[in-house]
Amino acid sequence: MREENNIECLTSLISEMGGIDIFIYNAGYGEPSTILNPEIERSIYEINVKGFVDLTVYMFNYFMHQGYGQIAAVSSIASIKGLSLSPAYSASKAFMSNYMEGLHMKARKLKANIYITDIQPGFVKTKTVFNPRFWAASPQKAATQIIAAIEAKKWRSYITKRWWLIAMLMKYMPSWLYHRIA
Repeated sequence: MREENNIECLTSLISEMGGIDIFIYNAGYGEPSTILNPEIERSIYEINVKGFVDLTVYMFNYFMHQGYGQIAAVSSIASIKGLSLSPAYSASKAFMSNYMEGLHMKARKLKANIYITDIQPGFVKTKTVFNPRFWAASPQKAATQIIAAIEAKKWRSYITKRWWLIAMLMKYMPSWLYHRIA
């Protein structure tokens, strides 16, 4: 996602497949940056924001021209509040989720036959440098729920479903309390 030829590669892939009706963006990078290492912060931005925007804008316009399609992107429950362990990660995922909401609204206002799905997983049992990991879902369970959300054309889905509770608690928790416990 950090390459300058992302669009050319995507265009070539679409041509090779003979077209596309759903685009799933599932690229992301996160790493603790305890001393705010500029290289880590920049890498997170380049993958989670720049790569996402480049490809998603291309696909939205492609689907507008085609007359239909669906864009699904995997952001994170970390999109809801800033993380002291990795400010760039939570900020990049917040960017993705807000961007997806904006695309959802844009598609509706344009009366476009384009569905937007923002997927916000909590912890999934994968290789990660972020700990602790409570309520971690198996990759199979997460994948099953992601597929169901995409098929249902939901505009936002929390994976696993119980992370909806954490999302609501984080959204409405007073900042003074969140800042003390996070």
